[in-house]
Amino acid sequence: MEMFLLVLSMWGKTEDEKWIYIGNQNVLNQEFTLEQCEKLADNSFWTKHHTNEYYDIQIDCMPKSSGLGEKNNG
Repeated sequence: MEMFLLVLSMWGKTEDEKWIYIGNQNVLNQEFTLEQCEKLADNSFWTKHHTNEYYDIQIDCMPKSSGLGEKNNG
């Protein structure tokens, strides 16, 4: 069974209103089934406190096989 990691990534809005990944992310190094991960990523489980309309945090589930959980701080 494929396992998944919860990923929080930073996005910025451009002048022409397009969202682009700005290069920062945090990975929760705990394995989940896809169903478990998607439940944690569901917006209804989070309260957002954002004061800058040009930045946002995206929550995704990525396969552990993508290698994201292998990188240490930095």
